[in-house]
Amino acid sequence: MAKSIAIEWTTGRIAQTFKLNRIYYNFPLLEDWLKVENTLTETDKSMLDYRRDNLLRRVNSWNEETLKMKFIAFILDMVQYDSAVWEGIFETEMSATIDGHSLKVITDFTVAKVFEDLIEKPYFYFHEYKAAKKKSKDPIAQVLLAMLIAQEKNQDGKPIYGCHVIGENWYFMVMHGREYAIANSLDSTSKEDLQVILLILRKFKDILLTKLAVNN
Repeated sequence: MAKSIAIEWTTGRIAQTFKLNRIYYNFPLLEDWLKVENTLTETDKSMLDYRRDNLLRRVNSWNEETLKMKFIAFILDMVQYDSAVWEGIFETEMSATIDGHSLKVITDFTVAKVFEDLIEKPYFYFHEYKAAKKKSKDPIAQVLLAMLIAQEKNQDGKPIYGCHVIGENWYFMVMHGREYAIANSLDSTSKEDLQVILLILRKFKDILLTKLAVNN
């Protein structure tokens, strides 16, 4: 039976409750995802430079919604996740009962297999938070909760991918079973890092097509 007491889910509490193990080195799924070749066009680079310049000037004054709408949404749009089978959805509420705990989370962006308004299989979660991490709002915890919920929904043993953003810093994440890893931060105000961020996000489409969505 699901717990009735509200729990403040921090990263540490989630890891302890669900016996998660963070891997700091040699996590092949994450390492493979981060290996990208620069295939960006001049148009891609020009668009990134424009967005980066805007971010560089204003990131310290933007609130969460402004960061999302004026920067992150445009980067995600450049990836073009939508297809006939899956799509990217903003503000998604997901829930599941895991190990007796009723979990619910609202993700800023989700890539999932959908049928009209029904999310059938979530593959990628994105959570962003403008300010420095606070106890009351833990972006890593939010992604971990979403990943656990996705595992419960998918029931296929395949890894779940994700990302969280704190200000200009992007952190890519992968969970497989009860193990997870978080990459070192990439600074989206850096020209080189921002190009890598876009390439990593685009590479996820290949992973989705060739590994995650196969037989699903």
